[in-house]
Amino acid sequence: MFMVYTMSDTVRVQPAELRKPLPVALSDELNKKYSNKIKSRLGLCIRVLDIIDVGDGIVHACLDGCPMFKLSFRMILFKPFIGEILIGKVLNSSQEGLRVSMEFFDDILVPSYMLKPNSRFDKGQGQWIWQYADEDTGEMQNMEIERDELIRFRVEAEHFNEVRPHSAATIFATNDVKSVMPGVMLSPVALAPVNPSTDSGKNVRASAYWLECSIADDGLGLMSWWS
Repeated sequence: MFMVYTMSDTVRVQPAELRKPLPVALSDELNKKYSNKIKSRLGLCIRVLDIIDVGDGIVHACLDGCPMFKLSFRMILFKPFIGEILIGKVLNSSQEGLRVSMEFFDDILVPSYMLKPNSRFDKGQGQWIWQYADEDTGEMQNMEIERDELIRFRVEAEHFNEVRPHSAATIFATNDVKSVMPGVMLSPVALAPVNPSTDSGKNVRASAYWLECSIADDGLGLMSWWS
């Protein structure tokens, strides 16, 4: 679920921050830049693990006097491997499928074609129902997938999208702050709270990074089904 990736960058440190030990000041600046943001083709940055190498601080006379440090460091990333089994909570149901949350990451979609066979969407209740045939009696049982239930799912694919920055007017008019920083895309989890009543799978597919998952096989689905 988590991986460590070595990265390089140049970090600018404010003079006031130099009162801290240098590794701490550099880690703080890196975490401000990367934590809870999507790094394209890598995944969701969690936090800096450690700093491997730091060059000399260079102060450019034509700038503001802040030292610039070239460094290499290791970053903890959320990047599940294909086929990995994870556990989350049902955040929302729509005709597109199920949206699942792991508290720190919400862009997980179980599309309708990756639900259990014989699943149907009840528009009145706004939830999916798995119609399960009892092996002993043959009777059909309705297994409802309710919001906030714990669910076990398997990662089938990961998707990265290029999310372009919007103008300030668009951001404030639509409350769309998914990507306002060039080069590094903000995770929707960080700044845009999910509204389960209006959310859908289409919104997930538009995210900078999202996971396509399945609960079709035995042992997958709501934890309560298999307890």
